[in-house]
Amino acid sequence: MDDLEVIAPRTRSVGDSTVRRVLPYAKRRTVGPFIFIDLMGPETIPAGRSMNVGAHPHIGLSTLTYLLDGRIVHRDSTGAVQTVERGDVNWMTAGSGVTHTERGHPDDLDLDVFVRGTQIWVALPDGEEDVDPFFAHVPRHDLPMVSVGAAAIRLVAGTGWGEASPVPVSSPLILADVALDGSDVVRLDSTHPERGVLVLEGEVTVAGRTVPTGHLAVVEHGGVDLGGWGRALVIGGEPVGPRTIWWNFVHSDPARIEQAKADWAAQRFPTVPDDHTPWVPLPTSS
Repeated sequence: MDDLEVIAPRTRSVGDSTVRRVLPYAKRRTVGPFIFIDLMGPETIPAGRSMNVGAHPHIGLSTLTYLLDGRIVHRDSTGAVQTVERGDVNWMTAGSGVTHTERGHPDDLDLDVFVRGTQIWVALPDGEEDVDPFFAHVPRHDLPMVSVGAAAIRLVAGTGWGEASPVPVSSPLILADVALDGSDVVRLDSTHPERGVLVLEGEVTVAGRTVPTGHLAVVEHGGVDLGGWGRALVIGGEPVGPRTIWWNFVHSDPARIEQAKADWAAQRFPTVPDDHTPWVPLPTSS
């Protein structure tokens, strides 16, 4: 398939952990409204050490946390305190400005904890980039499940295969967790104009082409078949237009990002109750 673009992940450090970054990429900044995707793990965090991402800010986006294994504790400046377990979804809309932390669960400190998951940013559409911040949590059992032969699809967010997730997204999109057993093909239609397939494990094919684990295959036109065996995330949706991304800030107006930089440096952002210090300093570059 000539219009299948495959993006390899790059290794980055986040807090005390190492992640594989898929988006943004030099030649592909977004897929639909998805502007940032990190793969966390697979990693076993040994007893005595814990995931530790200190207080940091966001504007102009929603964060989506989806864990494949393990659990973490989310806190943010809206007052939300939420443990996200395997298969749950945390959706935090930063809008005009929010601050949050992500920590290991305190009950896991004396355990070896296997962690695997995704941290995703979804750019907010025009007219909604500076909405009031809010937080939503959707447990695994509330997410729709779809069967295509022996393939199992969990609709994490948005719409697909005639179902709608209860996650309160801000624009038309799809995020689906697809498990393939090698015997059935899953058809990904063109309802969402931009789509990508992120392979999590196994030997997954996109339009007949095997895509390596951790790589994102971007589909430009028409429907496409997913085959093979393993597990993949389907992402996509309506593009939201050009966005500037600098560190944790996303916006269509570069001046708004400059203001956010100054506000964070001066600690004018809202704080995370009981978990704000030490906060992550503003970097010298993005």
